[in-house]
Amino acid sequence: MFSAAFSGRWVKWGRRPMLIISGFIGIVGTGITIYENLAAIIVGRLIYGFSVGIIAIAMPRLMEETVPLYLTGLYGGIYCLSFAFATLMAYFIAIFLPPEGDIEALKETHVTQWCFALPIFFYVIQLILQFTYFR
Repeated sequence: MFSAAFSGRWVKWGRRPMLIISGFIGIVGTGITIYENLAAIIVGRLIYGFSVGIIAIAMPRLMEETVPLYLTGLYGGIYCLSFAFATLMAYFIAIFLPPEGDIEALKETHVTQWCFALPIFFYVIQLILQFTYFR
């Protein structure tokens, strides 16, 4: 919420640079959440949320400026659909969590670390595309 409130001012520096910066911020935040420490998870999730707030403002603005007018509705719909897909993916990943209340199994399987680390994969794809294809 904090970064989304200020992202309107920050995207004036450029939409693409802000998406690249948010990608690096997101990788750092998700990297911190991998540690099995409650404070690290909280700090990492805050940093990750900061990155997501920037993306939530910068990406639609970038699409408005770069996508042809006749495709804006389609791409806007795909952007909104990506949120629903991410939610479904999170629910699917939750299938692999141990039963509720089994803290020992949760510590042994490290499923939460995999869940928290998954956004790194998408941030890397985003950064690769930003530096190569979407120049």
